Amino acid sequence: MFALGDCYTRQEVHGLIGGSVQSYLPTVQKRVVAGFVTPAFDPDAPQIVLAGRGPIIEGTADQLTRQGDAVPTFVKRRVNCWEYVGRYRVVRQTHDQAEILPYAQKANRVGDVTSVLFLHSAD
Repeated sequence: MFALGDCYTRQEVHGLIGGSVQSYLPTVQKRVVAGFVTPAFDPDAPQIVLAGRGPIIEGTADQLTRQGDAVPTFVKRRVNCWEYVGRYRVVRQTHDQAEILPYAQKANRVGDVTSVLFLHSAD
């Protein structure tokens, strides 16, 4: 469906798998169908993703962890260029603020990160 290393727009991805064109973890029927990460917010992406604040943001991070399956994952390279980097699954999530702090500091997001998702490639 997606070619490793190729860029896609959010609209193109939406046309193929559905879900929101704005959410970082779009869902279809309450299942996360993809991951979209931006290096400015997630400097260690796609292996480490920082979940911010808000019920939808936090809820979809928890949902992806519960799902346990791999989803197509994209990293923003420039405007309208989301590079497909493969399918990734969450292997661990932490809500421990002491563990979150160094990741939040690296991303200049202290006080904005509610959990850290640790992902592994499924490809």
